[in-house]
Amino acid sequence: MSHAANENGVHSATDPMIRFLLDQAAEKRYRAGVLGIRAKAAWDGPEKFTHSGKQVVVAPCESTLAVWEALRGRLRDGWLVVLTPRTDDELGLGVLSHFAYQRLRTPDPWQAVRDLFDAVRLDPALYTRPDNRAVAAGLLGAKPGKGWPPAPGGVLTESHAFHAVLRSRLDMVDSGMEVDARAVFEWSAHPQATERLADFRDEVGDALADALIDWLARRCGLVEDPVRTLLRAGRVADLVPLGLIAGLLTDDADGSALALGLLRGKYGLGQLARDTLAAWYTDAGGLVTRALDRETVRRLAETATTRLRELDLIHLAARSEILPDGLSARISELASAVARALPRSIGSDPDERLVTDDLGQIEAGWDRVQEHHLAAGDRAVEAFGAVLRLLRWLAVDVHTGSSLGELIWRHLDSDAWVDSAVNEVARGSAAPGVGETLAAVLDLARRRRDAHDLDFAQALADTEAPSEPCVEQVLPEHVIPLANEQPVLLLVIDALSVGVAAELVSSLAASATGWVEYTLPGRNRRGGALAALPSLTDRSRCSLLSGELNRGAANAEKLGFAQLLKAHKLDEQAPLFHQKELDTVRAGLALAPSVQDAIADTTKHPLVAAVLNIVDDTLHHTDPIGARWNLDTITHLRALLEAARQAGRLVVLTSDHGHVLERRAGEYRKYPATHGNRARTTTPPPESDEVLVRGPRVLTEGHTAILAVNERLRYGPLNAGYHGGASPAEVIVPVIVLHAGDAPTGTRLTPVRNVEPAWWTRSPSRVQAPRPDRAPEGLFDLPDRHATAQTPDPDADQLAKHVIASKVFKRQKSIAGRVTITDEQIRVLLAVLSGAPAHRVPGEEAAAALGIATTRLYGAISTIKRVLDVEGYVVLSYEAESGQVALDVAMLREQFELKGLS
Repeated sequence: MSHAANENGVHSATDPMIRFLLDQAAEKRYRAGVLGIRAKAAWDGPEKFTHSGKQVVVAPCESTLAVWEALRGRLRDGWLVVLTPRTDDELGLGVLSHFAYQRLRTPDPWQAVRDLFDAVRLDPALYTRPDNRAVAAGLLGAKPGKGWPPAPGGVLTESHAFHAVLRSRLDMVDSGMEVDARAVFEWSAHPQATERLADFRDEVGDALADALIDWLARRCGLVEDPVRTLLRAGRVADLVPLGLIAGLLTDDADGSALALGLLRGKYGLGQLARDTLAAWYTDAGGLVTRALDRETVRRLAETATTRLRELDLIHLAARSEILPDGLSARISELASAVARALPRSIGSDPDERLVTDDLGQIEAGWDRVQEHHLAAGDRAVEAFGAVLRLLRWLAVDVHTGSSLGELIWRHLDSDAWVDSAVNEVARGSAAPGVGETLAAVLDLARRRRDAHDLDFAQALADTEAPSEPCVEQVLPEHVIPLANEQPVLLLVIDALSVGVAAELVSSLAASATGWVEYTLPGRNRRGGALAALPSLTDRSRCSLLSGELNRGAANAEKLGFAQLLKAHKLDEQAPLFHQKELDTVRAGLALAPSVQDAIADTTKHPLVAAVLNIVDDTLHHTDPIGARWNLDTITHLRALLEAARQAGRLVVLTSDHGHVLERRAGEYRKYPATHGNRARTTTPPPESDEVLVRGPRVLTEGHTAILAVNERLRYGPLNAGYHGGASPAEVIVPVIVLHAGDAPTGTRLTPVRNVEPAWWTRSPSRVQAPRPDRAPEGLFDLPDRHATAQTPDPDADQLAKHVIASKVFKRQKSIAGRVTITDEQIRVLLAVLSGAPAHRVPGEEAAAALGIATTRLYGAISTIKRVLDVEGYVVLSYEAESGQVALDVAMLREQFELKGLS
């Protein structure tokens, strides 16, 4: 092997080379002394330094006389390093006798590198560079404390050397991991990557840094030149952001050539062919959409936006499916489509179709919004998802019967979901120019809901003794019979409306807790009941827990509960825990021991009850419009459910009454005698937005009261929300049955299916207007409604079949172990998702494709992901916030080796 030398045949000594020779001397048992090195008599490092605990003095000596002079000042317990271009013969035996080895060492940095890597041969790619000795010196200087890993087979290749450098100094790859464009781009996205590369260059020199960059760039395919240019310029952090911009310049749109020229000029990128731009965007976009956390994605997207602004090309961001401005543009387009679809005027019948335009353009705009990578979790996107649901509802004729049972059905079946959508839209959006559109949709929805509230309240007032289930019947007729078959935990969440309950159960189904919703025995859907009137806690909750119309506070509830259980020979101790008892818990415990023990003892206590006040408290102290109701926002709920799961208990979730929210658009009326904020005495007579109720279920003196109906009416001080009135959101309470996993043997429980109204997930073209001929027999006896999965198109079905038949699928099945979902179920789901817009469908449609209850969807998706997510790359995902299931078709084809499949 030959290496380039200077005119005198000697090279400059480097710090790493000197240290390497000192280590070799130590291995030969030289503890200190003089080390002579044949090199240029020049040194740009410190004259003195410490190495392995020994002081080292470096003396450049051009002549033999200078060497003799240096020897006079050598250290007694350290090292004198003599750098001289003279030969052994020129120095003579007298000088050499003072040197370790009795001769000059002639440093060969590549020999040193071979020794450090335990190699006998070098890959020519390492030493054929013009600056190869500097590269070798850099490798010596970069040596980690534990040394370099031995070269396989004794041959040190460029790949082995640079892999070792990347692992130890730049933290780019793990052992055995391939270095490719994905690895380079992912490393560049790390906040410290730029600093690490700069520090590395400062420490080991330009030669090794540039050689490493060249090697990395060559492994990036079509993006080789941009990678080399940016990394050499120290612009590591711009690699991904500029790749996102590159994707906006691949077409022939007006101005693209100018924009490309500005990009090239600003960053010195040279020629950029269209296929290079496309590959750059593919590498950057693929990383952003599949491999990075949301915070990193937003940081990179903001950097790309800043670069566009610096180039005066910010208008291009509107085209992007990744940058924030691209999402804003799609939202703005959707808002315009929504505004065009809204009627200029409406007739006198709010139950007619209020939105008559075809929603196809809006649905397409919504699909474009969802296709944007930043859509999930965005506030404006969530608001417009709810807007679309309201539009679908407004585009349906919703006439129904006028009996109390039919109107209760309407609320459970549809209007409670409307309330949830209204709350979502009411949270608002900071997106510019969309506030008026949101307000217009809310106004239209409110007109229909106000009419429905009045219909319900009038039917309630006309029915003094309703035949429909009431709160005082829930325990004796449903909960206690259940407890006689299977231990039950009754959770009474004060002020839990049907709409909030739906949100809570949906979040529960999306969690990994395994809870499944079931119907009550002999029923076919989720149940509900009527609160006592006025719908206040001291009336309705006491009636619920007593099993009869009653009034009182916590002590009266405990007494009534105990008497009820004793009458049914269930449990004389009757464990009923109120909020204060649940809150009184020692540090380190999730539940008080008395609560934990009662739930665990299913023999002694077949029925245990707990009261949670969080929703009602929120109405008085915070802003429930912005609240997200789930396991973690309802205090103690997670711990109670876990205790019930461990004990094998059923859980019945219910409430004493619901609530309406304060939206800062209400009216305050002052009366001399009121029952809270939403009920008053019968003088003066009721106005058009109030009703007079009477009868045994009205727990006031004289069994009469006037109740507010319009949600914007109140009789007391301003709060975040209210209850006590006659709107269905206040009067109808949910009755929900849950169990962890399959229904217990011997019970007559069946999974609840498809509780969401059809318009919640599908446009009116696929929604049948709910116009029953007659009311159901009872509130729990409502017709079952089954969602149907979309029929997959032939191409999507073909792709799904190829996946199932692939070798990768079979290998994944063997790795995943026991999988309870069949291949046919996976095939149908893949076909539906592959053919769906943006390759995503609502959870209800995914459940229908799998032939399972929606409440089982999260567990099923988790199981399928074990098969489809090859090596951790996300192919299938469940988005808890939107309730949608999404498929990354490009990743599916790549991981299952189906790229060439048409």
